Amino acid sequence: MEGVVVFADNKVLEVDSFENKLFNKLKEESYSVLPVCSIHDLESTIKAISTFKAMILDWNFKNEDTEIEGFEGVELPNRTPEQILDVADIYSLIYIYSETELGADIKTKLQQRYGQKVQFKKKTPGAIDEDATAIIKDIKDFEDANKHMDIPFVWSHAINQSVQRIFYELEKADPHWIKEIRDTAEKDGGEPTSEIIDVFHHILNESLIQNKDLRTALDEYTCEESGIEENTAKLYRRIYYSQLTQDAPIMTGDIFKFGNEEYGILITPECEVNKRELLDFLIFKKSGINEFLAKNNTYNRGKEDYTNFRPSRKDKIRKVFNNEELSIHILPSFPFSEETYNTSAYINFKEAFTSIKKVDCDNKRTLYKLNAPYIHQLRQRYVAFFGKYGVPAIPQGLRDFNLK
Repeated sequence: MEGVVVFADNKVLEVDSFENKLFNKLKEESYSVLPVCSIHDLESTIKAISTFKAMILDWNFKNEDTEIEGFEGVELPNRTPEQILDVADIYSLIYIYSETELGADIKTKLQQRYGQKVQFKKKTPGAIDEDATAIIKDIKDFEDANKHMDIPFVWSHAINQSVQRIFYELEKADPHWIKEIRDTAEKDGGEPTSEIIDVFHHILNESLIQNKDLRTALDEYTCEESGIEENTAKLYRRIYYSQLTQDAPIMTGDIFKFGNEEYGILITPECEVNKRELLDFLIFKKSGINEFLAKNNTYNRGKEDYTNFRPSRKDKIRKVFNNEELSIHILPSFPFSEETYNTSAYINFKEAFTSIKKVDCDNKRTLYKLNAPYIHQLRQRYVAFFGKYGVPAIPQGLRDFNLK
């Protein structure tokens, strides 16, 4: 088994303890086992190590040394494994290893958050060999049952390696590279923080594209399972749209809600957002897609059963997502609501553009934005529509002559 197993237990390094003996048993299996004996170190470990194969977590983890070194009388806040797992985003097996049985309500809550990635086992101090064998088998069984997780682990390792190399190279080129990029962006009228992040992101992307292990893993990936339509919609909602935090800066692509039916996508360049009193939007209504389908495709959505349509009729309707018509743009699975994934946004360029005072946009932003490259495509198509230039048609005879 490749990768790191985190063993988080305050007794893991306590000589002759059951936990320490179990830790040594696991190491004998040639696993890379990382001992964590402070619950506060566990939080730092989760943040620092992006992916580990499994985390063996003592549910009765107690942080006995709570005083901050060098600050007499100042204590670290009490933390529990439950508090950590309530907020952590962990893409690994969480193997909860407890001296006592967990309550049914706690198990249910953890399973709702982490699904099959969380498993439970009660400690049996009198059977170290049996426990070690059971844990090893459970981790191996989890790996075998979740082969789809192999590539994300390879991907994460590639990111970690690339990030270290890029930081090293930037530091070697100029220790003050952040200041250089920031100053340049400010002088050029850009938004410096976003520019710094974008520069690093583009370098990282180039590095990942060239990573041999990642490319090989992706090339060799096979899957015979057929997808479920709703899951596909959930996947592409995540690809097309990002969920924002409350304190995220205003960015090109942010989605605003101006009324029960009216939404807008911000198309003002980020470098101008903080300089202008008016912000530019493409506005559309939630009901627009159904009205468009009824008018242009004679499909009364909600009244007709799409699943029973003839294949030829379905093919004709599906073409709306090709965005072949220059004056309109359709975005699938738009986040009009959290739990509805099959409603699209219909944007008519002929009437969508409007400018709104920034003060009138306060508290109107939703917690979603349209991601790149889709926001760039939307803006480019909008500009192309208004930048089109018509020329006279050529004679039929000229067409024929050029085809002979």
